[in-house]
Amino acid sequence: MVMIERKLKLELERIYKEYCFEDLNALEGEEFIDSLKGFVEFRLSVSGGSGSSMGSVGCESVEGFMDEIFLFQDMMDDWAGMYRGDLSSECLESLEKILEGSDLEESMKTEIVESWKENYGMNDDE
Repeated sequence: MVMIERKLKLELERIYKEYCFEDLNALEGEEFIDSLKGFVEFRLSVSGGSGSSMGSVGCESVEGFMDEIFLFQDMMDDWAGMYRGDLSSECLESLEKILEGSDLEESMKTEIVESWKENYGMNDDE
């Protein structure tokens, strides 16, 4: 796993937070939303965030970023009582929209999308 520079790490953290909070904010008033938002903030905190530490978990690499996204997705699916991956296409579209507006290199955006597709068994025919 290759460490990425701080600017890219912070951008991955920003994308993670935007992705998670977009989903959570659509559910305002639902039970456990504040807890899930707190969990997202906690994961960002242990990732190092904008402080002086780069952290040892979380968004230090594309692989770590994807692990965080998948953890969040699994929790959301469990909470909603869905089979994991039921909304993988819709969720990927949301992530891709956020990636379009990011400063990440195209190769990293592609790596993120391909990782998503691999995790959920999606292929280009879907």
